[in-house]
Amino acid sequence: MGSYISLGVGELELDWGKNFGFRDYSKLFLPSDKKNIPYYYADDEVILKPGYSTSLGRVKSRLELLGYSLKNLNNHFQQHNDNYPDYLEQPDISFETMLEIFSRINIKDYKNKKEDGDYDLGEYVIENIFLNETFKDLKNHIDIKDNDIGAYFENLDSLFTLRLLIENPNNLKMNLEWRTQDVIDGGWTNDNEIFVGVEEADKFLIVTEGSSDTFIIRKSLELLRPDILDFFTFVDMEDNYPFTGTGNLYRFCQGLASIRIQNKTLVLFDNDVEGIDKYNKTNKLNLPNQMKIMKLPELEEFNNFLTAGPTGETNENINGKAVAIECFLDLTKSTPIIRWTSYNKDLDAYQGSLENKDDYVRAFKVIKNSNDNYDFTKLTKLLDEIYKNCI
Repeated sequence: MGSYISLGVGELELDWGKNFGFRDYSKLFLPSDKKNIPYYYADDEVILKPGYSTSLGRVKSRLELLGYSLKNLNNHFQQHNDNYPDYLEQPDISFETMLEIFSRINIKDYKNKKEDGDYDLGEYVIENIFLNETFKDLKNHIDIKDNDIGAYFENLDSLFTLRLLIENPNNLKMNLEWRTQDVIDGGWTNDNEIFVGVEEADKFLIVTEGSSDTFIIRKSLELLRPDILDFFTFVDMEDNYPFTGTGNLYRFCQGLASIRIQNKTLVLFDNDVEGIDKYNKTNKLNLPNQMKIMKLPELEEFNNFLTAGPTGETNENINGKAVAIECFLDLTKSTPIIRWTSYNKDLDAYQGSLENKDDYVRAFKVIKNSNDNYDFTKLTKLLDEIYKNCI
């Protein structure tokens, strides 16, 4: 008979496999997510065994970094329809209707029939979804003529379906569970083989103007978003960082564009005079689809910032003029000041920099966790902007 492996939320199974034939879902989890979880069997038998479990609230971020953001779901739906065999009947349902129906479903109300035996193609969905009270809105919208309609939904990408269900806030505290132990006990695989994690093709290479930028972003992720840290890689910053300075970073982007790099890459420019100039020039390049360009975000906190220059000390808006990554650190322990250092004749603007910025970096280096007495407000906004660009 063999051994089964399944991905589900509560009693709702989203995907299952048998023996060697199953999909790798380890990229949705961290190694630390392994724990004893419920396995559901016939005759209402529930047994606790090792598997992987994490909340849907945390899975949402990982799904979006894998390409399943709400904005991209319509593309997944269209691809499913385009690739679905012509000889099988498709239901008359739009993406908007699917989203509306699935985002109202409360998974905790779902109870699986848990019957033994194999199902024909489409039969499982007909028996366990359309005839289930939890999915009554879907049944009312679909004319169920035969198992072909069930096959259409059975062949939907399980991650597409999962992302739709996550749109219901009531589901976010429920756990996504990957029940792997039966295929391990059956000798079809082992713990080391089954957990692959995030593969290189799914990771984002972050490239910045200097090693300090890279250090601050990486440590911010470690402290504030450890649940998605494994989706990011960084250029080695220990020795002879190769892209120091705005001009070199721009030339690096020219090189990546010319070779049509296939890796997911996010290039981050400062939000100062030189950074904005090179950011605009880089955006005019014929960039590969996998390559994204961003600048440090403009924040309200920078609208009225103490500066010093030829006219003395004044409070000015430094967005687009003097915002480097050190400005996103905790500056509350002193009075930070921007020093106007040079005049750019071509851009008719002064370039500024944060005084004593190395002191702020050193203070950040000693922070051990997100509960330390440190103001992470601006760093959180920076990570949110990086995340938004990646998805």
